[in-house]
Amino acid sequence: NSTWVPINIHRLIANIVFGGTICGAYAAFRFLSAENDEERARYDWMGYVGNFVALSAFIVLPFAGYYLGREIYAFNQTMGITMMGGFMSWLWIIQAILIGVLFMGSNYYLWLGMERIPGSERYRGYVPIMIGVLALGFIVWATPRSMVITLEEARAMGGTHHPVLGFLGVMSAKNTAVNIMILTTFLSFVLYRRANRESTKAWARTGMAVQWAAFGAAAAVVIFYGVYGYFVESIVRIGFSVYQVLAVLGTIVVVMAIDIPMFRGARSTGQIRWGTIAPRSQYVLVLLAVTFTWLMGLMGFARSGIRQHWHVYGVLRDTSVDAVTPALGYAANMISIVTSVFFALVLFIFWLGGLAEKGAAGAHGHAAAPVIAGGRDDRA
Repeated sequence: NSTWVPINIHRLIANIVFGGTICGAYAAFRFLSAENDEERARYDWMGYVGNFVALSAFIVLPFAGYYLGREIYAFNQTMGITMMGGFMSWLWIIQAILIGVLFMGSNYYLWLGMERIPGSERYRGYVPIMIGVLALGFIVWATPRSMVITLEEARAMGGTHHPVLGFLGVMSAKNTAVNIMILTTFLSFVLYRRANRESTKAWARTGMAVQWAAFGAAAAVVIFYGVYGYFVESIVRIGFSVYQVLAVLGTIVVVMAIDIPMFRGARSTGQIRWGTIAPRSQYVLVLLAVTFTWLMGLMGFARSGIRQHWHVYGVLRDTSVDAVTPALGYAANMISIVTSVFFALVLFIFWLGGLAEKGAAGAHGHAAAPVIAGGRDDRA
């Protein structure tokens, strides 16, 4: 089974993201219902940990998706074309919007988190630039190849492809956009990680220069192959995505390999003020959980639906009368209903958990907050 290994890798990483977002959503629920600063500090820290776990896995999740998509195309190009350019193609526009929400939401939470970190002021000037890069990447990522237009509009344009925006609808543009968004998100995390720390290493300036050079080189490689992809055949263009992925992954490895020893034993500019983050950040955590759960359902349908009337595509046909793939609208509605029911149950469990904890606190006295929630500035 050509896709067995990549689908397992993709699902494993996605489940880590899912668990992190649910943890963050629970922390957000408890933060917003907290009755004192100690509880807010505890659940602020818990929300950060949940978001950190989710974001760490989410950054590498698209690469696992590339691996899976490449194996699907290698197994059967018709199957891949059906997934990306056939009746499933508009599902990927929805996916693009949801992924954009995840990228923007994760970064927004990190930027809000900087406000509770003394010393982070020196990095806040980067935020408007990163917002612009993410917004531009989001626009490119969500631009469809074929427009939903009337017959008269198609005749006026000379086809369903927009003469200008149509160039942004192909995978060269989209791979470039999502890789730049991943780099930007990783930069947000790096700045957050060092927000209240100053390196005392003699080689710190050189190390930072190498890190910035790695970011610049990766961006250059991604953009170069994104533009070059317009001038080569599709089979060659698909291979370019590997170079883009390797450039981004290489940068992540190089930057962290320098950052960890460079900030070991660093001088602190102040302790994190857990519990003082803006309340709107907690709604972002809930948004991330709902969005990712919905996305998992939609993409699960895409993965299963591309088989169409085959048990094993092109090998073993499903001859039963029920061998039919639901329409996108029907599938999206059902997945949305399931997601809503799931979160209604999750919310009920959150509420029960809060009641149980309050009952235990009332019976045994007020529970102490974890040490890390009291203000330690250790971050992964």
